[in-house]
Amino acid sequence: MSNGITIYQEGGTGQWLQQRASLLELDLEHPEKSLIIFAKPDSMKDQYSQYSHLFPEAFSPIICTDINGSFFCDDVLDENDNLVKHVSWSCFKIKLVHDPHNYQWVQPAIFMTWYPDTLNQVVFIIDHPLSPGELLQLLPTQRATHNPYTWHAAFAGTMMGQYDRSFWGLRDLVRETEKARDNPNDLDPEFFPRLHDIARHVFHSNETLEIAEHTLQSLLNEHVRSRELYSGISKGEWLHNERQLLFRAKQLHSLKTRSRSLAERLHNEINLGFNLVSQRFGSDAKSDNAMMKTVAIVSMVYLPGTFVSGLFGTNFFDYSDGKEVMTDSFWIYWAITIPLTLLTMLIWACWHYYPRKKPGPGPERRDTFPVKP
Repeated sequence: MSNGITIYQEGGTGQWLQQRASLLELDLEHPEKSLIIFAKPDSMKDQYSQYSHLFPEAFSPIICTDINGSFFCDDVLDENDNLVKHVSWSCFKIKLVHDPHNYQWVQPAIFMTWYPDTLNQVVFIIDHPLSPGELLQLLPTQRATHNPYTWHAAFAGTMMGQYDRSFWGLRDLVRETEKARDNPNDLDPEFFPRLHDIARHVFHSNETLEIAEHTLQSLLNEHVRSRELYSGISKGEWLHNERQLLFRAKQLHSLKTRSRSLAERLHNEINLGFNLVSQRFGSDAKSDNAMMKTVAIVSMVYLPGTFVSGLFGTNFFDYSDGKEVMTDSFWIYWAITIPLTLLTMLIWACWHYYPRKKPGPGPERRDTFPVKP
C-alpha cells in the first residue's frame, strides 16, 4: 500500500495479484490487464490534483464532497462512432453508529472503465469499510469481461452487509432504551437526550436507504439497456447479473422497510417515555396534595387552641384583684369578627363557585302544527 492506495492486477489464473507500482506509473488508458485499485478517501482528496485526469469532471463530488448516493454511466466514442470505452460509477452513503455519541460516515464508491476491444477493466473502489483482502473474497475472481455491470452488482452486494450492520447497530440502541424504561423511577436524566440522538441517527438511516434504493434502481434500468447496446454480452451472463441486481434491490427494500419500522418503534418509545414521566409527576402531585391535606387537618386541630389563647390574651378581660372581670367593650370583638368572617366566606364562595356555574339549558322548543281532523 502506497499513500492509502493498493493496486491489484489480474494474474494468469484469473486471481488478483498485488502490485508495487504507484498509481501514476500505470497506463490506465491502455491497460494490458484488468486492474483493481483500492483507495482511502483521504488519500484521494489530498492528491486529487494528481489523479483528477483519471476521472471525468462529474466524478469529483464523489471524492471531494459529501453526497448521499450517485450513479452515472457514459460511452466514449471515436470519430466513427465506435465504442472506445464505457465509464460508470455508483456511490452509496452509510452511517455506522456505535453509540449515540460515537458514529462514522462512510461513502463507498466504485468507478469502472471498461474497454470493449481488449475486454480489460480498471476498477476503483474508494472508501469501503472492508479491507482489500476481505473485499477480494466478495468480488469476482474471474474476469467479468462481457458485462460492464457485473462489478456494480458485486459491489452492491457488499453494500448490503454494511447497511445491515448499520441497521442492527441502531436496533440495539433502541432495544437498550426499551429495557431502560421498565422502571420509570430509575430513568437516567440523559434518557430523553439519548432518545433524541438515536432518533437523529434513525432518520439518517432512512434517508440513506431511500437514496440507495433509488441508486440501485437507476443501475437496474441501465443494465436493462445494456443488453441492446453491447452485443458481446451473452444472454446467460446478462440474465445472471440481472437477477443478482434484483436480489440486491429486494434486500435493500427490506432493509428500508425495517428501518422505517424502527423509526416508528422509536417514536412510540419516546411517547411512552413522556407518558411515564408524566405519570410520575402526577404521582408526586398527589403526594403533595395529601401532604397539604395533612397540614390542613393539623392546623384545624390547633386552631381552637389558638383562638382561645388569642381571645384571653386581649384587653377585654381584667385579672386585677385576683378576679376575672369581662369589660363592657367585649361586644366590639364580636361585632367586628362575625361580619368579617362572613364577608371572607362570601368572597371565597363567589371566587370558587361562580366561574363553574354554567347557564342551564333553555326551555325546550316545541313546534306545533295544526292537527287535521
